[in-house]
Amino acid sequence: MVDQVAIFFLAGHETSASVLAWSLYLLAMFPDWQEKVADEAKNLTSDFSSIRQLRVTRDVFRETLRLDPPVPMMVREAEKAESFRGRDVKKGSSIVISPWHLHRNNRYWNNPDGFDPNRRQGDEAHCPTEAYLPFSAGSRVCTGAGFAMIEGPFMMASILQKFKLSCEGLPVPVPVAHLTVRAKNGKLSNARDAVKIRPAHFHKMRSYCRKFTWIYRYNT
Repeated sequence: MVDQVAIFFLAGHETSASVLAWSLYLLAMFPDWQEKVADEAKNLTSDFSSIRQLRVTRDVFRETLRLDPPVPMMVREAEKAESFRGRDVKKGSSIVISPWHLHRNNRYWNNPDGFDPNRRQGDEAHCPTEAYLPFSAGSRVCTGAGFAMIEGPFMMASILQKFKLSCEGLPVPVPVAHLTVRAKNGKLSNARDAVKIRPAHFHKMRSYCRKFTWIYRYNT
């Protein structure tokens, strides 16, 4: 039971909070994209079908997952002996896979360290599946991937309906790999300060979470 509860909070909440915080920071860094998301958010209503119209917001969310994947690395076990780049991998060996490095590999991505939500509409829309693993892949793919791709854009759009984000004159958060990708001095405080959202406003953001959960349950 304890393990299941731990997985529930880590996989279902910590990861979503991580990518949402980085999404807000990137929107603060790139006001032109923030304006596009805010314009799109004007059409968001309590009707679940309105989420389908968040195309730009979804592209921003996907690009954030590429640049700052909430889970920076994962471990898998070799089911049989293999040879990998001239090295023998024994059966039962632990293999570390890093979405962070794959997502920034210039063999697969143009300007891999740049923020470009439009890359999903160009040649890189056909990038090999194995080069984009924010939710892992195969039999161990995240079971909440579909939910996350609805929840994340919805939350971003809901926040941009009410707030304008800015990071002018504030320190740049340094990402570090813990269980999830966080800022060096604490993810939530840095994200809050970076976008200049007063603590008194956070109860409104929590209400968006409750609102989304109700809409999702009602329509599924």
